[in-house]
Amino acid sequence: MKEYDAVRLRIENNEYPFLRRNELEKKHNEAKELFNEDFEHYIVIGVGGSSQGSKAINAFFNDQRITYFDHLNLNKINQTLDSVNLNKTCFLFISKSGSTSEVLTIYDYLIERLNDLIEVNKNFITITEIQESPLHNLSSHNGIRVIEHDKRIGGRFSIFTHTGMIPISFFENTASDVLDGLEESVTNFMNNSYDNDSSPIIKAETKFKLFNTGLKTDVILIYGDELIEIGNWMKQLYGESLGKDSFGYMPIISPMTQDQHSLLQLYFDGPKDKYFEMLSIQNSKTDFINITLNNHRDAMFKALKSKNLDVVNAKEFKISSHQTSLKELGIFFSDCMLETLLLAEIAKINPFVQGAVDIHKQFLQS
Repeated sequence: MKEYDAVRLRIENNEYPFLRRNELEKKHNEAKELFNEDFEHYIVIGVGGSSQGSKAINAFFNDQRITYFDHLNLNKINQTLDSVNLNKTCFLFISKSGSTSEVLTIYDYLIERLNDLIEVNKNFITITEIQESPLHNLSSHNGIRVIEHDKRIGGRFSIFTHTGMIPISFFENTASDVLDGLEESVTNFMNNSYDNDSSPIIKAETKFKLFNTGLKTDVILIYGDELIEIGNWMKQLYGESLGKDSFGYMPIISPMTQDQHSLLQLYFDGPKDKYFEMLSIQNSKTDFINITLNNHRDAMFKALKSKNLDVVNAKEFKISSHQTSLKELGIFFSDCMLETLLLAEIAKINPFVQGAVDIHKQFLQS
């Protein structure tokens, strides 16, 4: 397929910096040297790709030592601030452009509330581009350490950069395990060596065919709350990368089994404009609740097939050792990005631009 050859050639020519494992790991290790304090808790302030990657990984392991301010909910922000030891808490602000409205708003609020309670230049750290911007200028003015955000890598493709790797490696060195998965995924893609039907190549081809037959809604069924943020990461990657020039499909995150009691009738007997993906966990604990959840998943798969509804992917994550799970996540995230790059190539669109988003920004600034 010529589109596969084109993406493969770009990888060979190092045109995708977010897939270059060695360079990413080198930069990560250099940035980690800035974190020499013994913090007990970390609060990540960022929205979209600035936080969703690390949030997806962190939610998978349910690590309560990291909290995300990826919202403008003052009550939730204050509840978190009241529940932590502020002197032992690091506040990590992430914005590629340095002008993200939500991040700047929370920055101003935290400076005002915490300035007399903590050493801001010790407890605050920023990840942003090294350029003139509100966040960079504020950080410099207050003596806050700045980690450079790679100008070449947009938020939704940044999970293997500082935005994704720094937060998840605060408490142990986990980045190398995730990057092992990235490396294996890219190697498999370059060699087209897959042992199942869920390769990013087949998924891209299948989704393009389904789009052309009128199926433009991708329902991602989530079996296991640990996977919801992974689904949200997929939603941004697919939505921002592919939703342009009248192309794209609507990714819907559907938590199970809750949505079986509200949307199942629609899925089975509503408009035939949907296809499905399934994410689930193979849990080592064979308790009654996990067994019941898996039974629901298996029944759903059979029911979808009985209704002749398309299931593009059924991914089961295995919870085994921490290291093995991190590598599996790295493979999955990389595969999703490769699928997106290939689908964009087939559809003849640029996956890295998002000009329509500026329409909202213009009204926000007016």
